[in-house]
Amino acid sequence: MAKQIYNCFACDAGGNALDFVAHMEGLDPSNTSELRKAAFAAAEMFGITQALERTSNGRGKAKSKTARSAKPVKAKAKKAEKSKPSESSAKDKPAGPSNKPLTFELKLDHKHGFIAARGFKKKLVKAFGIGFANKGMMKDRICFSINNAEGQLIAYSGRWANDFPPKDVPRYLLPKGFEKSKVLYNLNRVLEKGSDCLVIVEGFWSVLRLHSAGIPCVSTFGDSVTEAQAELLVKHGIKSVILIFDGDEGGRVGTASSLPILAKHLFVKTVALEDGVKPDTMSEDILATLPRF
Repeated sequence: MAKQIYNCFACDAGGNALDFVAHMEGLDPSNTSELRKAAFAAAEMFGITQALERTSNGRGKAKSKTARSAKPVKAKAKKAEKSKPSESSAKDKPAGPSNKPLTFELKLDHKHGFIAARGFKKKLVKAFGIGFANKGMMKDRICFSINNAEGQLIAYSGRWANDFPPKDVPRYLLPKGFEKSKVLYNLNRVLEKGSDCLVIVEGFWSVLRLHSAGIPCVSTFGDSVTEAQAELLVKHGIKSVILIFDGDEGGRVGTASSLPILAKHLFVKTVALEDGVKPDTMSEDILATLPRF
């Protein structure tokens, strides 16, 4: 770090400090425009107000030592001010796409014992891009590859590789800036197989269990459905859903709040699980009632 460079042994990414910020923000450091965005993100992180106050073309009103050099600099500054969009037009400009595709993949161990204990076939685990990370920001976590509806890799979620994470360490970790409210885990595979009906659950393991049984299933990354997720389903031709959240207080509250959101767009049914039961542990009898691909 003293050299102001870095290298990630997990994904082979590397570069200078600005490249590092670009990767952390999901930007492409080889793209000049995106590298500039990373520079402003770094300036905001570290409170470098001079950089934040610069004009839109990245040039400030520099002072020169001689009258001869002052004239062109001043002219350039005026030109920059002229081309700078007004405050109102900048606010009206639509935000760029969220959750951009990643330019790298993590090197993961698909044979880790914690994964094997779940009983899923190795072929399924590898196809879903699940594995243990022993380096990088997801170190000591089981990583789940997250794809958008088009199948592009957009993030990794890391679960602590046992049921007892250290104090103040979250069990699940998502990269900074990732907007989970706009994504549904496994939707890309449901669309590939073709289905206009699917099951909505909370977690990754529940998706794996249902998918392995031939049931179209997605996860919301938690116990609630957002408007953006409901609209995403409609956009891709889904007409009906079965909501099966965990059998706990969070699952029951989440079901109550999600039903009105889904009902505005889709035909909805729910399955209420007993206390302590999750879709990845529910009975085969319930599984038999669910739709197949």
